[in-house]
Amino acid sequence: MTPTEAMQSWLRLEHEGIWLYPLIGARFDDLAAQARSSYAAHRTRRDQLLSRLNAAGVEPAPTALAYDEGELRTIKQARAAAQRVERNIAATCLLLAGVTDGDERTHAVTELRRAALAELTWGAEPTAFPGLR
Repeated sequence: MTPTEAMQSWLRLEHEGIWLYPLIGARFDDLAAQARSSYAAHRTRRDQLLSRLNAAGVEPAPTALAYDEGELRTIKQARAAAQRVERNIAATCLLLAGVTDGDERTHAVTELRRAALAELTWGAEPTAFPGLR
């Protein structure tokens, strides 16, 4: 995987998070504040990725029309969907760290840590090696 491919995969996951968190917030009052915070964070990272890809002359991956999050009828299901998105972002950041060096690798590792912590805030159990599936 090239750095550009890894960044595109990461961007797709940020798009998914931006789609998911308003859905969670609208369906579950108890999760609304956390969903708003996650939404804002993912928008920021999405915008940063768009800027980086555009600066590199790369056409950014588009958003999908919808995402298959499975059933979101309970808080437990909503938390599981959020955990999955964050876990997938962590895994993609780990891939990016493996194909970059210098400041890009540092950034990827920082974002891996951020995604792993976000997964925990959504109720996941800690793992010894975040980003490994």
